[in-house]
Amino acid sequence: MKEKLPQFELSYFLNPNERFHIARVNITSKQDLSYHSHDYSEMFWIEHGEGYHIINGSKKMIGKGDLVMMRPNDAHTFLPKKQGLTLINVAFETAVLDYLHDRYFPNTDLYFWSEQAIPFRMRLSESVAKRISARAEEAINLSRSYLQLDSLLLFIFRQITANERVDNHLDIPLWLFNAIQQYNNPTYFRQGIDAFVKLCDRNESYINRTIRMFFGKTLTDMLNAFKMQYVTTQLSLTSMPVKEICVNCGFHNLGHFYKVFQKIYNQTPIEYRKLNQKIV
Repeated sequence: MKEKLPQFELSYFLNPNERFHIARVNITSKQDLSYHSHDYSEMFWIEHGEGYHIINGSKKMIGKGDLVMMRPNDAHTFLPKKQGLTLINVAFETAVLDYLHDRYFPNTDLYFWSEQAIPFRMRLSESVAKRISARAEEAINLSRSYLQLDSLLLFIFRQITANERVDNHLDIPLWLFNAIQQYNNPTYFRQGIDAFVKLCDRNESYINRTIRMFFGKTLTDMLNAFKMQYVTTQLSLTSMPVKEICVNCGFHNLGHFYKVFQKIYNQTPIEYRKLNQKIV
């Protein structure tokens, strides 16, 4: 006889008059959390460590900066690597999402409203991850009221939607949306197209055709544009040498790097830094 899957209920975690649960959780072994479903919605993001997220029968790598929006009846657990996983978890009644969807996201099937087999996931930039963790730390010490819940959720949504690169293309496939959001740091940039293809988990030719259809550009041009967004931030906010920025973006030829930058911004990186440098 097949063992029945445990279902966690929100009431297990709430004290009288509390409307949501929030906590920082450390998972150090596969025995820490059973494979389970639940009767509530849940958002969590990884602050430290890496491992595997066992979700709806699939095994997905997960690590620092990954944010996941779990729907009721999604079943999951974690298999941490040696250093363990530290995450912040927010659990609340699903009815809260009806209000948010009707008021703020009426035309999207992303986030909690995705109908994909695997729940919505995105990789947060380091700055966004720090901001939402700081806001969550504040919420941990406040009352667990609807007012505090709405405030926290809206803060998080503001942070992640303010940094979306495709906010005018919400009809793009979820796999492409997630890959675009995650392709945002030198670790991926140095691996070039191969890293993006791996994030998409699709054939490169199919990815290229899909990008042409939705964005009217090639995969290479789109990834170069994302890299240049990183470049402008480094030029404006740091004193990192241009050659180092070039290497971090996966360019092996400084001349080609300059050519790509000038094509987008009509000036050299040095000229851009002189006009936009914020460090005194």
